[in-house]
Amino acid sequence: MTETRISFQDLIERIHNVPSLPEVVTRVVRLVNDPRSDAERVGKIMTSDSAMVAKILRLVNSSYFALPEPVHDLDQAIVILGFKTVRSVALSISVLNLFQQESAGFNMRSFWLHGCVCASICRLVAERQGSVDPDLAFIAGLLKDIGLVLMAEYAPDETRSTLAVARELRYNLARAAHKVMNTDHTEISAWLCRKWELEPILIEAIANQNFLEGAHSLELVSILQFAEYLCALKRLRIAGDCGEPSLDQDVWKHLGFDKTKLVDILADINDEVDRARELLNAAT
Repeated sequence: MTETRISFQDLIERIHNVPSLPEVVTRVVRLVNDPRSDAERVGKIMTSDSAMVAKILRLVNSSYFALPEPVHDLDQAIVILGFKTVRSVALSISVLNLFQQESAGFNMRSFWLHGCVCASICRLVAERQGSVDPDLAFIAGLLKDIGLVLMAEYAPDETRSTLAVARELRYNLARAAHKVMNTDHTEISAWLCRKWELEPILIEAIANQNFLEGAHSLELVSILQFAEYLCALKRLRIAGDCGEPSLDQDVWKHLGFDKTKLVDILADINDEVDRARELLNAAT
């Protein structure tokens, strides 16, 4: 194991080129967070990127959404799905294409399959829970582990050691990281989302995704933990996550439904895995 114990500040100082979202997506993110925005303004900005629009329409017309009739243009997609959903689609496409490092040290396809499944489960649970925006939950689920990719690129030795510790001691990834470093991928994930000017509630939830105690967005953190727990039960985990599947019992309280719902949601996971593969295929 490496003796270097880099801190969060040490790691981000190594990141000389912060991964940037396409300008169109950055503008749309800002616009969606503006209460004065509307679907027409979102559409006008997005149509300036024809390649992005083509990918959005390809996904909208795939079995991922399973719409009864084909969608022919972006304005129609926004009307049918809402501009928040179209924003989450555009952000997903951008991120999935932005992070495809072959040198990550783990299988990127598996990493993003986990992310897409987790995102889909987060949306599903948010829809049933009722107080969290499903599109916000989707984005949080997709991005919550993205810091691992930055760790693999800018702290490769420490990341390899972290993965080895996790396998040897059967730890989850964050716990293993703190045996090697003074930071973990959740902190890096939240930092990147802050750089991208995403919603504060999303950033805070990602930073505290492993800890209900002290979290402000208890419902969203609970959704993230529940989705990760279901992924673990189905053996759909990110590289190095070797801890036993477990769930804080307070999660049920914040979700607002009882454990009988677990059976119903587990029954839907296979469909969500298929939808996640569809998202990956259409986006990349």
